[in-house]
Amino acid sequence: MKKILMTAINSSWSQSNLALYYLREVIADLPYRVFMQEWTLKDQLLDVLYGIYVQNADVICFSAYIWNRLYLQELIPELVKLLPEAVIVIGGPEAGNLTYLQRDRFYFIQGAGEGKFRYLAENNFCLKEEELTQAKHIPLKDIPFPYRQSDAEFLKGKLLYYETFRGCPFACIYCLSAKDKRFELRYHPENQKDMQCLKKELEALIALEPRTIKFVDRSFNINKRLAHYIWQFFIEQNCPCDVHFEIYPDLIEEEDIALLEKAPENRIRLEIGIQTISAEIAAKSGRKSNWEKAKWVLRELKKRTKLRVHTDLLAGLPGENYFSIINGLNEVCATLPDEVQLGILKILPDTSMQEIAIALNYKWLHQPPYQCLSSNALSFEEMHQLESFAKLLNLYWNKGEHKKEWQEMLQNRSAAEILTALQQKHKELGYELHSLSKAKRDAVMAEIV
Repeated sequence: MKKILMTAINSSWSQSNLALYYLREVIADLPYRVFMQEWTLKDQLLDVLYGIYVQNADVICFSAYIWNRLYLQELIPELVKLLPEAVIVIGGPEAGNLTYLQRDRFYFIQGAGEGKFRYLAENNFCLKEEELTQAKHIPLKDIPFPYRQSDAEFLKGKLLYYETFRGCPFACIYCLSAKDKRFELRYHPENQKDMQCLKKELEALIALEPRTIKFVDRSFNINKRLAHYIWQFFIEQNCPCDVHFEIYPDLIEEEDIALLEKAPENRIRLEIGIQTISAEIAAKSGRKSNWEKAKWVLRELKKRTKLRVHTDLLAGLPGENYFSIINGLNEVCATLPDEVQLGILKILPDTSMQEIAIALNYKWLHQPPYQCLSSNALSFEEMHQLESFAKLLNLYWNKGEHKKEWQEMLQNRSAAEILTALQQKHKELGYELHSLSKAKRDAVMAEIV
């Protein structure tokens, strides 16, 4: 019986890899011994290499992402030297950028992977690469629940991923999901049997005792009835974990907020993608945006609920200049969300943004994480300044240590003015914009209030 090793290289100890758990379950009825092994980017390459080597697996599987692709580029060639007879299977969003490693017994799975992996396993991992196109697609509703109770040993206290929907109706130019035209529900909210199955899976997730259950659905609240069912479920549970949802603000209405008002403190986290408050820039980016509506949502959530609200802004969208981004930052901070992430645009391969970036003479890192260096409206200096503000937000806003001070200062100053004062104080004291002790953070904040 062949041994298959599912090897995850996670970004941190708290992460887990949903894809590999799926693959384990889609072949659970086939005559293989499947083992899970998880590492992080902080683990030494030789330690990971030895850990994989001693398993002496016949098939070794990896999932490649922007955060681990460079690590895999180093690891896999060395692994092949030690285990030349092993079959190597690589999937995930970055699999296509590792195909230069191609050799005998290598398989690269691009796109939805469950059906292709099942087909490989059914054929004893002895197919020609082109034969993978004959594999039947397995829709989300037919993929087994990815976790087992025995996984609690590895997943307790970690970030656990789950999905109820695949596909995205939106076409944001910078997102890989923009080209995903599937519309696959795991369970249909109109079907009572489906809802019973969903409830059992949600209970099973809680039983694994994760730190956070993160729903990876793009714009979770697209299907309002399903969203309400799941929110209501977690509102009623007495569970120690919190639950994270990525939502689209324009779809939130009074009835949603009325339900979320009932959630106990620290139970539900909402990630709200603002990206830009400019309707014109949003439209150019394939995204519908109504900042006045989003602002109402943020204020109502702040005033009426005990949710933790995370907001995202994005620097580098086509045509958006420094002053527009700063204006957006000031506006979002004025609503006092729990977290404000000022992200720098990534020019991801296989997105429309890459084609646009080439046409507009963008500069960006050509290796992961593909971060934008300059755009058609932002210089490298301006981008660097925005990144400095992003680091200061992480130090002084997102930790939630100085809520009272921020609220007081925002009465008379904009967020950008406060961040500039913080930056100047760091410069005076010779402090970096990261890894600063709480005592020093408190002292810096006291200086500028």
